[in-house]
Amino acid sequence: MIKILAFVLAMFYATTAQALELLMYHNKNCGYCIAFMEEVYPFYKYDNLPLVIIEQGNEPIWFVEAYVENRIKPLRGTPTFIIWNGRKELTRLYGYGTRENFYERIEQKFKPGYLNEQN
Repeated sequence: MIKILAFVLAMFYATTAQALELLMYHNKNCGYCIAFMEEVYPFYKYDNLPLVIIEQGNEPIWFVEAYVENRIKPLRGTPTFIIWNGRKELTRLYGYGTRENFYERIEQKFKPGYLNEQN
């Protein structure tokens, strides 16, 4: 009985744990978005925080549903970077300046060592 309960609990936690993602709300005409796409996107370095580009005007259905259900806060400009756990927005960053500043701001949102640098 204990083995069955342990198995059920393990399956529950395995299926409910959500990996984090970094959503970038992007406008193809935004100069800051264009700079990000040239300077960071091709070299993005966090495998354990996948970057997902959400294009303004072409949002996927799951994103629109989360927005309507207030699981994503109002969007007021681009670029907006949303740390997403698969169910709701956890926090966000506004704007883009430089690659170095972007990575510093992302790293400040996590405890030291959480994000593994790949480059």
